Amino acid sequence: MSEIDSAISNLEYSRATALLDSTTASSSSSSSAANTSESDRYDARMADEAYKAGCAALASGKLDEALRSLNLSLSKCPPDKISAVSKLNSLISLTSIQLQRSAN
Repeated sequence: MSEIDSAISNLEYSRATALLDSTTASSSSSSSAANTSESDRYDARMADEAYKAGCAALASGKLDEALRSLNLSLSKCPPDKISAVSKLNSLISLTSIQLQRSAN
């Protein structure tokens, strides 16, 4: 059963990161202007994909990748989504603590 869960997590992680990579590459090449509007700065869809990638990375024990994805999700999350921002901050805090403990 744990092998199946691990395989599913790895598949979800690879799909989410592939989507994030393609979205990041296309957005960085198309937006060269220094001034970005608030709608460009926050992207709920990208925040959700980064969150899913972070959760999949957490499930597979990849704390560095999880922290990176969760921080990306927080940076793209619209600030009016208060519960999502709180949840992301909590996950980032817990992941950071786990990462520090694993380093010691």
